[in-house]
Parts: sequence; C-alpha cells; structure tokens
Amino acid sequence: MSEYTHFPTDFIYRTKKNLNMYKGKYDVTNLINNCLGLIIIPKQQLNENLPQYTFNQQDKTYGITQNNITLESQSNYSLRNVIRHIRNGLAHGRIEQRTEKNKIVGLRIHDKVNDKAPENFSIEFSTDEFRVFAESISDEFLIK
Repeated sequence: MSEYTHFPTDFIYRTKKNLNMYKGKYDVTNLINNCLGLIIIPKQQLNENLPQYTFNQQDKTYGITQNNITLESQSNYSLRNVIRHIRNGLAHGRIEQRTEKNKIVGLRIHDKVNDKAPENFSIEFSTDEFRVFAESISDEFLIK
C-alpha cells in the first residue's frame, strides 16, 4: 500500500478510482461510503477551493438544481452552504433511501441543529444524481 504524499487530494483521487471500479450488488452502499471520502474529508480541509456558485432552477452544473434542495430557515442556496449541510447530514447518518421494486433508486440527506430540532435542510437525489454531484464536488476540491 503506497503512502499519501498530499492528503487529502491523494485520498480524493483514490476514492474516485474506488467508486468507479466497484461493480457489485452493493453499489449504493459503495456510493455512500465513497461519498463520505469525497465530501466530508475534503470539506474540512479544502472548502476554500469551492467556487462561488448558487443553485438555481435550471443549471445542472453539479447534477442537480435548486429543486432538489429544501431549506427551512434561510434561502442560502450557495454551493458552500449546501455542502456544509450535506456534510453534516452524512456525518450524523441522516440518510434515507427511496426504493422501487426492492431497489434503491434515490437518497434523501437532511440536517438539523440537534436531534430534537426540526430539519433545517434536506436534499433529494436519484442515485445517479448523487454520483454526479459527489464526483463534481470532488473535482472542485481538487482545483487549485
């Protein structure tokens, strides 16, 4: 096993390779596991690499639009704010699946201030949208 020379960028490259190489019956589990590495770790260390971007109703630059996102207490649809909430939801295990015919076809990730508070953010993805989103975000973290 080779060492990391530039963590977390080496970690992102390896995680993306792992995500794209896996072919098996646990593809959504693999996707979620890899997204922990493509979103949580880089968000903590490479957040400044994210561009100034705000989700709107039409642009699918990151595989989704503002329609995928629900914000309860604010209207800050900036990429950095959305990533912050997704990171929190993933880190706290606030993930729900959407299934059709015993197959996972989508995910919902939500965030809240604490376990007793109401949700202040949610995002819904098809599994394909989640993959595109995670890969696009990881590419942004690698820029600079």
